Amino acid sequence: MSALFTKEPSQVKMATLAALCTALECTPNDLIEVDTAPVERPIASPRPVADLPQAASARSRSMPPL
Repeated sequence: MSALFTKEPSQVKMATLAALCTALECTPNDLIEVDTAPVERPIASPRPVADLPQAASARSRSMPPL
């Protein structure tokens, strides 16, 4: 609980939220502010195309029959 007074929490247990709401006679909406601003994503550089696997050469060994 003391961490709530020293910094902004990244998460809060429901039991803690319920206790705060009871003590302060409020609702969770009164305590929680949600940032709905869109997040800008960095422009991704194009990925190189992976080489396709080549067919087995005539000298390579093949799988045994099943």
